[in-house]
Amino acid sequence: MPKKLKPFLEGLAVGCVFISITMLFQIPLYMSFIIGALAALGGYRNSIKMDKEKVAKKQQHQSKEVE
Repeated sequence: MPKKLKPFLEGLAVGCVFISITMLFQIPLYMSFIIGALAALGGYRNSIKMDKEKVAKKQQHQSKEVE
C-alpha cells in the first residue's frame, strides 16, 4: 500500500466506524455525518503523527547501533 494512501484509508475507516456507532444510538443522520467527518479527520492526523514517530524511533535506533 502506498504511504500516501495509508492515512486516507485509516481516516476513512475511523470515520465509518464512528458513523456506524452514532447511527446505533439513533442520532440524526446529519449529526452522524458531522461526527464521522471529525473522527475521520482525527484518524488521518493521528495516522500521519504515528508514521512520523515510527520513522523517528527507527532513526534513533539506527543511530544508537552506529555508536
